Amino acid sequence: MLAARTSAIHRAWQSEVAVAGGHLPIWMAGEGGGDRLPVILLHGWTLDHRMWAPQVEGLADSHHLVMPDRRGCGRATAPPDLAREAEDVIAIADFLGFERFALVGLSRGAVVALDVARRHGARLAGLVVSGAPLPALVPREEVIDLDRLSALAARGELAAFREEWSRHPLMRTHTPEAQALAAAMLADYDGRDLLAPSDAPDCPRSALAALSMPVLAMNGEHDTAWRKACAAALAATAPRAMHAVVPQAGHLANADNPERFNALVAAFLRNLTVPRTRPLT
Repeated sequence: MLAARTSAIHRAWQSEVAVAGGHLPIWMAGEGGGDRLPVILLHGWTLDHRMWAPQVEGLADSHHLVMPDRRGCGRATAPPDLAREAEDVIAIADFLGFERFALVGLSRGAVVALDVARRHGARLAGLVVSGAPLPALVPREEVIDLDRLSALAARGELAAFREEWSRHPLMRTHTPEAQALAAAMLADYDGRDLLAPSDAPDCPRSALAALSMPVLAMNGEHDTAWRKACAAALAATAPRAMHAVVPQAGHLANADNPERFNALVAAFLRNLTVPRTRPLT
């Protein structure tokens, strides 16, 4: 199953987009144009574009999916810099001729997605965030020992890093397919972002309360208590937001229960206004 999914994503059309400091590779599936809404999907920390392989199977028939490796991740040559990632998303959209598009982000990818929504809201037809960390809305209760993990990466002890991080609740999976997918991506993670750390963009309550686009705040049923509280708080704060829980899934809900995750996302996207796209130049 894993081999079929990852081979499907790598049979997709590939390109790369120039951004500050380098390039971002992008993988695309589904046909654009007509009534197909473009959707850009942003992966989480220590992962890469392959995390969206289950969504290629479930959503590419009805949407044009674009899956980059974020800067500092996967095959991207652009150096890590969380503050630049919102502009990276706009660069991808401009490269592909998307006047407006939907944006999906999971975990750290959700933080980037919210920064795009805050700074470039007019470009978004809709926003899906899953497992977003939102300390501005809910006091942080979750522990990630970044100092220790960074020290392991700095010493080149990536095997120890991967072993320790794989046991964290955020990496806990609930199906063999999800476990294999997460393990394959973690095996290729090289720690670049830990060697050149950057601060995550702010998502203040005032900015979240001013979001104008429809928002779907999601969690897996077995996500951490803090991440679930963050999603519920976002749904109560953003004016056009709703909350959904993916059953039988953890933090990596898109991989644990892709059928339900895809169904929720597809239903949300169907209710969005279909944007026009401008031709490539």
